[in-house]
Amino acid sequence: MLGIINTSNQNQIDNFVEENSITFPILFDPGSPGGVQGGDTYDDYYMPNDGSPYPRDFIIDQEGILQYANNEIDTEWMLYVLNELIGNNQGVEGDINLDGSVNVLDIVAMVNFILNIQTPSEFEFIASDLNSDGILNILDIVQLANLILNSFLYTYNLIY
Repeated sequence: MLGIINTSNQNQIDNFVEENSITFPILFDPGSPGGVQGGDTYDDYYMPNDGSPYPRDFIIDQEGILQYANNEIDTEWMLYVLNELIGNNQGVEGDINLDGSVNVLDIVAMVNFILNIQTPSEFEFIASDLNSDGILNILDIVQLANLILNSFLYTYNLIY
């Protein structure tokens, strides 16, 4: 795994690597003036789409299979995919808001997605689609409510 960055400012690179606990090499894309402008590699793969290449962020697994491609910054989903690939995810089924527990806050988030009050990120959609049918609906809410109820019954030894 490697990263490509468009700045040659070593302090900025070092801070980014340290803040994000990055252990893979970060390569400089020459020809970049920095900022949001790309360098030579960026230009080689540029595909016009409202002024930015599409997709611009990729994650490829150890077998060379593309696992993530995105044009927008979706750090939450990108980190989820990376952690999943390296085996660091300790996710809880139904934990849509990633607070470490499954509760009514996850149901509220799911209802907001279903009613189009909020638009889920790619990660939130996948976490909400509990029956994996590609649609967020009442069936997912029922499944989430059952997860919460079963957790409650198990926690308080009410399962016989």
